[in-house]
Amino acid sequence: MRKYGGVFICDEVQTGFGRTGEKWWGCEQYGVEPDIMTMAKGIANGLPLSATLATTAIADSFTKLQISTFGGNPISAAAGLATVEYIEKHDLRRNTAVQGARPPRGLERLQRKHPG
Repeated sequence: MRKYGGVFICDEVQTGFGRTGEKWWGCEQYGVEPDIMTMAKGIANGLPLSATLATTAIADSFTKLQISTFGGNPISAAAGLATVEYIEKHDLRRNTAVQGARPPRGLERLQRKHPG
């Protein structure tokens, strides 16, 4: 895709902030490096905040101010920082991986118990 001039945009609104376990971003689970990544929701634990990350080349191409419904404010920014610190302090990414492995193991036990 990139060799033809395309860019990869990864939307981490649902999968970001450790929700897929171990890694911060869903795309990291597959070793994919996006050109642009968007995130919201989990960034401030429900307060209105979003972010867009981009490679230097793409970010430098924006020459005018952008507007956004969830552009942020001091309270949401503080909530975002507190959320990231909480995730780190309580190792929630590892916990997500542990909890995410539970349903498949339970289903496999049921499958062995009720073959068929």
